[in-house]
Amino acid sequence: MTEPEFWAHIHAARPRRYDAEAHADQLAARLAELPEPDILDFVHHWDAASARAYRQDLWGAAYLVNGGCSDDGFQYFRWWLVLQGRAAFDAAIADPDTLAEVLDGETEVEAEVYPGTDAWFLATGRAKDDDGYEAFARALRFRHPHPPAEPPLAAEWDFDDDAEVRRRLPRLAAAYLDGEE
Repeated sequence: MTEPEFWAHIHAARPRRYDAEAHADQLAARLAELPEPDILDFVHHWDAASARAYRQDLWGAAYLVNGGCSDDGFQYFRWWLVLQGRAAFDAAIADPDTLAEVLDGETEVEAEVYPGTDAWFLATGRAKDDDGYEAFARALRFRHPHPPAEPPLAAEWDFDDDAEVRRRLPRLAAAYLDGEE
């Protein structure tokens, strides 16, 4: 599966009335119909996109819109961002303040929202137990022996400093610091 195909699957599974969990479920069902190598390629692209979004400026945006953001919360935020599709994802990578254009509700998704993994279990019939997850990890490592790595974060900035947030994320700050959302 190519990267454009990865994004096309995300787009095609998007429900009319958006709900991140429903989107992930529909995406998993769609992917489960594909050959196992394609599912594993999807997981690799998903992990690469998530790693690409591992950025201090996006963490600041996630912190602002969620009223705080732990390590796990930032992971869920990045998964939510991937589910928004390529245009929104690329725009947010270039300028996190563009998220003001796409935010329309919850920006965190549950930890279970990992459609590629869910698709693999559906397609293979494996149980979601320790043995099943070990088999998944082996299959993924065999197909993609070099998993994407998260880059080092840029210099930290104080997400609780309203002046700094307004300077770095003016549109999001206008919406979330001034109580419009």
